[in-house]
Amino acid sequence: MELIVEVRSDDPTRPLSNLLRIPLGLDVWEANADRLVLRADEAPIDRIRKMGYQIQQIVPVEAHLSTFATEVSREGYHSAQSLEDDMRQLAESRPDLAALHEIGRSVEGRPIWALQLGERQAGTRKLLFMGCHHAREWIAVEVPFLLARELIEQADTPEMSRRLTQGQFWIVPMVNPDGHEFSRTDNRLWRKNRRRNPDGSIGVDPNRNYGYMWGTLDIPTSSHVPSDETYVGPRAFSEPETRAVRDLVAIQKFAGLITYHSFSQLVLYPWGYTAEEIKDPVDRATLSELARGMSECICQVHGKLYTPQPSSQLYPTAGDTTDWTYGEYGIPSFTIELRPKTVEEGGFILPASAIRPTWEENRPAVFYLVDRLLEAPARAEAAVPSV
Repeated sequence: MELIVEVRSDDPTRPLSNLLRIPLGLDVWEANADRLVLRADEAPIDRIRKMGYQIQQIVPVEAHLSTFATEVSREGYHSAQSLEDDMRQLAESRPDLAALHEIGRSVEGRPIWALQLGERQAGTRKLLFMGCHHAREWIAVEVPFLLARELIEQADTPEMSRRLTQGQFWIVPMVNPDGHEFSRTDNRLWRKNRRRNPDGSIGVDPNRNYGYMWGTLDIPTSSHVPSDETYVGPRAFSEPETRAVRDLVAIQKFAGLITYHSFSQLVLYPWGYTAEEIKDPVDRATLSELARGMSECICQVHGKLYTPQPSSQLYPTAGDTTDWTYGEYGIPSFTIELRPKTVEEGGFILPASAIRPTWEENRPAVFYLVDRLLEAPARAEAAVPSV
């Protein structure tokens, strides 16, 4: 039986971080200094207990699903087809401002859509907003989609007109359409894409498949075991979904980006692959300041705290999106982990009633970042950070 459990340790010689280095086939849901929340079968959970850690069962997975994955919870969330329909409608409503592009196809042949909005003159600064690298993170589709809708619907207001004249927005709400559809029809907690692996397992984690420092870790949160939730794939950019993003970034040369995930309420920035700080002091200060600014903007709306921190403080990852975009191109890059804060509030299964307030609190953070990046002095061409 699969369980969701809380793991704690009161022994300083046995920190929780040790469990993030042992190949136990764990699905890590929350990672804090004093608490890990994991989904796993009973055998690895029993092994962790025998290692001296304190285990508290939160809920069996099936009970969690029956509580949160209700029909009502699905209402308001997009499927791959309804997202395409709505994005197409947005583009057609303002052809002077918007264009819909297919940037690639998934493993199963579904289109990956990007909506381009704003100024198209050469030299215009471009910003990228993405969602749904991980299939089960449905709210990560809705926030970038609602950003696109806001840009269209408010395009003629003075403030939004200025942004659309100064910059160009690219919005890709669903990077992983195959996995997302599978999470809607077969397995609500599915994370990966739908690649068939040689050992018979299915799926590569798209957010471990990018090229910067790919494969340099072999741990539960960046695994080389194909059946694991965080399987990095056989090689960097082995997946058509990550190649689509790779090619878009290479062509458009973005000045900044946010990639949305859930859950934990965090504003993350590089590095993920190492606990060392960014060496460049200007970049380090800039990314930290921008993350704090976005966190403050979010908190002012509904009082929700999104903690700003380097990605590795959550847990170590190699081959993730923002390490690659910053490490390869020097792009100011952020991962925002959306609502909720804890598994007890639903975890990956956020009630549909929370879609609107989640967008409301993230809206000012988006435009804080947009305004800062559009007004920033020009960066040196092809600036690549030191490792």
